[in-house]
Amino acid sequence: MSTILLGLVVGTGCSGTTASAASCTGDRAAPGVTRDEVRLGLLYPDSGLLAAAFPGLRAGVDARLGEANAAGGIQGRNVVYDWRDDAATTEGNLSGARELVDQRGAFGVLEFTVAASGSAKYLADRRIPTVGLAAEDVWTQYGNMFSFASTLAAPIDTYGRFVKERGGASAFLLRSAMSTGVSGAALRVGQSLQALGVEVVGSFAYTPGADGVSDVAREIVASGADTVVTMITPTDLPPVLHAIRELGGSPKVVLSLNGYDHSLLRRHGPDLAGVLVPVFYRPFEAGGAPIQHYLDAMARYSPQTDDAEQEFGLIGYINTDLFLRGLQAAGPCPTRQSFLAGMRTLTRYDAGGLIQPTNVGATRGRQPTCFALMQVNPSGSAFTVAQDNLCGRALGPTL
Repeated sequence: MSTILLGLVVGTGCSGTTASAASCTGDRAAPGVTRDEVRLGLLYPDSGLLAAAFPGLRAGVDARLGEANAAGGIQGRNVVYDWRDDAATTEGNLSGARELVDQRGAFGVLEFTVAASGSAKYLADRRIPTVGLAAEDVWTQYGNMFSFASTLAAPIDTYGRFVKERGGASAFLLRSAMSTGVSGAALRVGQSLQALGVEVVGSFAYTPGADGVSDVAREIVASGADTVVTMITPTDLPPVLHAIRELGGSPKVVLSLNGYDHSLLRRHGPDLAGVLVPVFYRPFEAGGAPIQHYLDAMARYSPQTDDAEQEFGLIGYINTDLFLRGLQAAGPCPTRQSFLAGMRTLTRYDAGGLIQPTNVGATRGRQPTCFALMQVNPSGSAFTVAQDNLCGRALGPTL
């Protein structure tokens, strides 16, 4: 059996599961687990200022669950979910988590947001399995929270390495003002740059609509920075870059920590020409069996999406696969505790070849030191692989 099929089918086997499912009834049944199904909760911003930052997310979740259920489910149970919109606010996040767990009886939660700190303690106190986008420090603090990659853990020098290699000597950090998690990212990227001698000469917490695009661009140009590092909603980046160029700015390096989205190029390609985006998974342009398997799943189980080649579709797919692997590892009569224990047995998890093998239980507090670096081509019509496996080293919690 090929690596891709082994990686995905291992989480969907159902041999001999009828008796196992029956044994989990009554007092032994975990919340959200019945004879025929496991019920999850999904939290993400479907409204609010950051909603546009998560295109294709639910399509990726639906595709992976559709695959699993078509193959017999996990231990003979279909995996279904309810969802709540947290609007990317801590208040909405806590309210949504309470509804999913207390009212809908979710066994665990898939969470893709920048407001996870709102519900983190609530979910941790109840030992609720939580898998998703590790975009805030809380993902490194609680033992019930897992992700295939923590991009906001201890800093790495990889960002500084490739900025310096491309001639960058001074940098301006542009981040969203809507998330404390993004503030943590800015700090770590700044540490990475400074570790390689790239001076951080300015920063700005940007709120679209409240802050004028021209004013932000003027501040960036006035700083004299030859490098711009952005942590804002991808759709907000093209107007800023356009304004910088209108003012005569011409940065050597523009690094966006998100925005690997082919539909974005169709709308704003020329303004994004040259932008670099790091990705911690196999790029679509790399092709191969893992990517084709994902695209086939999206076409079959999420036909509503008009573009499967979006970073959050793939991120949703991979993290849902990770949850299913944990559920399989929890045994025929899963409990929340056995799920958390099972996740720590996944020492070489690779999402069927979509990511580099990783020890899931040991990644908390660390982020990958290697990633692929994508770059928008000069015409703004496509991404190219600028560097397939760019590596650095961990710097530790502080410099």
